[in-house]
Amino acid sequence: MTRPISSVSLPANVPAGALVRSPLSAPLPLELPSLHTPGAAGGPRLSIAVLDAGGRLQDRGAVAALGWSVGDRLLITLVQTSVVIHRRADGVFVMPRKPYVCLPATVRRACGVNAGARMLLVADAEHDVLVVHPEPAVQAMLRTFHAALATTEEAS
Repeated sequence: MTRPISSVSLPANVPAGALVRSPLSAPLPLELPSLHTPGAAGGPRLSIAVLDAGGRLQDRGAVAALGWSVGDRLLITLVQTSVVIHRRADGVFVMPRKPYVCLPATVRRACGVNAGARMLLVADAEHDVLVVHPEPAVQAMLRTFHAALATTEEAS
Protein backbone atom coordinates (compact mmCIF):
# COMPACT_ATOMS: atom_id res chain seq x y z
CA MET A 1 0.00 0.00 0.00
CA THR A 2 1.38 3.42 -0.92
CA ARG A 3 0.82 6.48 1.23
CA PRO A 4 1.26 10.04 0.00
CA ILE A 5 4.36 11.87 1.17
CA SER A 6 3.59 14.51 3.75
CA SER A 7 4.38 18.04 2.63
CA VAL A 8 6.20 18.51 5.95
CA SER A 9 8.99 16.26 4.67
CA LEU A 10 9.58 18.21 1.46
CA PRO A 11 12.11 21.06 1.31
CA ALA A 12 11.10 24.56 0.32
CA ASN A 13 13.38 24.55 -2.74
CA VAL A 14 14.26 21.53 -4.82
CA PRO A 15 17.34 21.93 -7.02
CA ALA A 16 16.51 22.02 -10.73
CA GLY A 17 18.84 19.06 -11.42
CA ALA A 18 16.88 16.91 -8.98
CA LEU A 19 13.64 17.44 -10.89
CA VAL A 20 14.93 16.11 -14.21
CA ARG A 21 16.46 12.65 -14.27
CA SER A 22 17.03 10.44 -17.24
CA PRO A 23 14.66 7.43 -17.18
CA LEU A 24 17.59 5.19 -18.18
CA SER A 25 19.93 6.29 -15.39
CA ALA A 26 20.81 3.67 -12.81
CA PRO A 27 19.66 4.19 -9.22
CA LEU A 28 22.25 5.68 -6.92
CA PRO A 29 23.79 3.04 -4.64
CA LEU A 30 23.39 3.51 -0.90
CA GLU A 31 26.82 3.60 0.66
CA LEU A 32 26.90 2.04 4.13
CA PRO A 33 30.53 2.19 5.18
CA SER A 34 32.02 -0.29 7.59
CA LEU A 35 32.93 1.38 10.86
CA HIS A 36 36.31 1.65 12.49
CA THR A 37 36.63 0.40 16.05
CA PRO A 38 34.94 3.01 18.27
CA GLY A 39 37.52 4.95 20.26
CA ALA A 40 40.28 4.24 17.72
CA ALA A 41 41.97 7.16 16.00
CA GLY A 42 39.72 8.28 13.16
CA GLY A 43 36.87 6.15 14.46
CA PRO A 44 33.25 7.29 14.63
CA ARG A 45 31.96 9.70 17.25
CA LEU A 46 29.15 8.14 19.28
CA SER A 47 26.58 10.15 21.18
CA ILE A 48 23.03 9.98 22.46
CA ALA A 49 20.64 12.71 21.31
CA VAL A 50 17.08 13.53 22.28
CA LEU A 51 14.61 14.11 19.46
CA ASP A 52 12.57 17.28 19.94
CA ALA A 53 9.00 17.90 18.74
CA GLY A 54 10.24 19.47 15.49
CA GLY A 55 12.38 16.44 14.64
CA ARG A 56 15.70 18.05 15.60
CA LEU A 57 18.38 15.82 17.09
CA GLN A 58 19.71 17.81 20.04
CA ASP A 59 23.42 17.19 19.46
CA ARG A 60 25.55 19.84 17.80
CA GLY A 61 28.70 17.78 18.36
CA ALA A 62 27.82 15.21 15.69
CA VAL A 63 27.38 17.95 13.08
CA ALA A 64 30.62 19.62 14.20
CA ALA A 65 32.51 16.30 14.02
CA LEU A 66 31.34 15.87 10.43
CA GLY A 67 32.14 19.43 9.45
CA TRP A 68 28.64 20.01 8.05
CA SER A 69 27.56 23.63 7.73
CA VAL A 70 24.61 25.83 6.76
CA GLY A 71 23.36 25.10 3.26
CA ASP A 72 24.98 21.67 2.90
CA ARG A 73 22.65 19.31 1.05
CA LEU A 74 21.73 16.08 2.81
CA LEU A 75 20.40 12.77 1.53
CA ILE A 76 18.30 11.11 4.25
CA THR A 77 17.61 7.40 3.79
CA LEU A 78 15.71 4.99 6.02
CA VAL A 79 17.34 1.55 6.37
CA GLN A 80 14.98 -0.69 8.33
CA THR A 81 14.39 1.47 11.44
CA SER A 82 17.67 3.40 11.33
CA VAL A 83 18.43 6.57 9.39
CA VAL A 84 21.50 7.10 7.20
CA ILE A 85 22.34 10.71 6.37
CA HIS A 86 24.96 11.60 3.75
CA ARG A 87 26.13 15.04 2.71
CA ARG A 88 25.63 14.98 -1.07
CA ALA A 89 25.18 17.57 -3.79
CA ASP A 90 21.97 15.83 -4.93
CA GLY A 91 20.50 15.76 -1.40
CA VAL A 92 16.95 17.00 -1.07
CA PHE A 93 17.30 18.34 2.47
CA VAL A 94 19.40 21.31 3.54
CA MET A 95 21.43 21.88 6.72
CA PRO A 96 19.62 24.68 8.59
CA ARG A 97 21.13 27.81 10.11
CA LYS A 98 21.35 26.17 13.53
CA PRO A 99 23.71 23.18 13.45
CA TYR A 100 21.19 20.43 14.17
CA VAL A 101 20.14 17.55 11.95
CA CYS A 102 16.38 17.36 11.55
CA LEU A 103 14.52 14.15 10.74
CA PRO A 104 11.47 14.66 8.49
CA ALA A 105 8.08 13.65 9.90
CA THR A 106 7.74 10.75 7.45
CA VAL A 107 11.11 9.36 8.61
CA ARG A 108 10.19 9.77 12.30
CA ARG A 109 6.93 7.90 11.74
CA ALA A 110 8.69 5.10 9.84
CA CYS A 111 11.23 4.76 12.68
CA GLY A 112 8.44 4.73 15.24
CA VAL A 113 9.89 7.63 17.25
CA ASN A 114 8.26 10.63 18.87
CA ALA A 115 9.48 13.74 20.66
CA GLY A 116 11.63 12.81 23.64
CA ALA A 117 13.00 9.64 22.03
CA ARG A 118 16.68 8.97 22.63
CA MET A 119 18.69 8.16 19.54
CA LEU A 120 22.21 6.78 19.13
CA LEU A 121 24.19 8.95 16.70
CA VAL A 122 27.21 7.51 14.90
CA ALA A 123 29.10 10.30 13.14
CA ASP A 124 31.73 8.89 10.77
CA ALA A 125 33.77 11.82 9.44
CA GLU A 126 35.93 9.61 7.23
CA HIS A 127 32.86 8.57 5.21
CA ASP A 128 30.94 11.85 5.76
CA VAL A 129 27.90 10.01 7.11
CA LEU A 130 25.67 10.18 10.16
CA VAL A 131 23.79 7.04 11.15
CA VAL A 132 20.91 7.49 13.58
CA HIS A 133 19.61 4.46 15.49
CA PRO A 134 16.38 4.62 17.52
CA GLU A 135 16.36 2.98 20.94
CA PRO A 136 14.65 -0.28 19.82
CA ALA A 137 17.41 -0.82 17.22
CA VAL A 138 20.09 -0.21 19.86
CA GLN A 139 18.36 -2.65 22.23
CA ALA A 140 18.29 -5.29 19.48
CA MET A 141 22.02 -4.77 18.83
CA LEU A 142 22.75 -5.08 22.53
CA ARG A 143 20.70 -8.28 22.84
CA THR A 144 22.71 -9.81 19.97
CA PHE A 145 26.00 -8.65 21.48
CA HIS A 146 25.12 -9.92 24.96
CA ALA A 147 24.00 -13.28 23.55
CA ALA A 148 27.39 -13.56 21.80
CA LEU A 149 29.14 -12.74 25.09
CA ALA A 150 27.17 -15.43 26.90
CA THR A 151 27.99 -17.99 24.17
CA THR A 152 31.67 -17.09 24.32
CA GLU A 153 31.71 -17.41 28.12
CA GLU A 154 29.94 -20.80 28.01
CA ALA A 155 32.51 -22.10 25.51
CA SER A 156 35.41 -21.10 27.80
